[in-house]
Amino acid sequence: MESPQQRKENEEQQKEVQQPQTHLIQFDVEEPNEPPVKRPAPKTFGDLTIIFIFETIGTGLFAYGIVASNGSDILIAAYLYAAIFLTCKFTGGHVNPAVSFSFYCDDTISSWTLRIYWTAQLLGAVGGAWIAYLILGVVTSPSIKSTNIEWMLADLCGEAFGTFMFVLFIHIQVHEQTRQTNNDIAGIAWIALALFFSRQLSSHSGGCLNPAMGVGLELFEAFWVNDTTKLANFWVFLFAPLFGAYMASIFYNSIYLPLLKK
Repeated sequence: MESPQQRKENEEQQKEVQQPQTHLIQFDVEEPNEPPVKRPAPKTFGDLTIIFIFETIGTGLFAYGIVASNGSDILIAAYLYAAIFLTCKFTGGHVNPAVSFSFYCDDTISSWTLRIYWTAQLLGAVGGAWIAYLILGVVTSPSIKSTNIEWMLADLCGEAFGTFMFVLFIHIQVHEQTRQTNNDIAGIAWIALALFFSRQLSSHSGGCLNPAMGVGLELFEAFWVNDTTKLANFWVFLFAPLFGAYMASIFYNSIYLPLLKK
């Protein structure tokens, strides 16, 4: 006769034999903790209104400065400094659709907020061109000197590469992991200096590096002089900077940051 205890042990042994073994050795494996997905902070209607107002004003100031500078790299950088200084506490001081797009690619702002930035920047560029005409009597916009394929390719590459360098400098300065200075004045000067040098990489196209300026100033000039041919090549100043900004965001997050962490 088996005792109750022996009978219980035999039943447990039979169960173990019947149960299939999927691993020779069982380990307690901890599932890796995946980092939380980065999401842009939601913006209230009031936040978006402030962004719209100040981004319009800042981009308008920069557009006026581009017209008033008569092509001077130093004056253009100085006007960018003033525009960022005026708006950075409220909007981050983008004043450039390519910069806003790079932060959208970086998951810093949402698609809806990006639309607000772009609308304000285009409106600001057209408004700045109009104010420049009222004060200075000057109407001007970026232009492509030749439609020759080699010339157009050089303009596309120059705008894309110049914007890439400019936006990369911005990412390095604004992110805590790579920030060069915590002083706001010095940080804005760093970005203005980045624009100065980035324009030297795209002198073939005039160094626009800003779709709002390329499209907005051309729209105003085409309307004011009643010449729609001014808009024939606006796509160069629209798509090349956006592509350069996208690549800058990818390069910063996929290559620059990982190399620093090694």
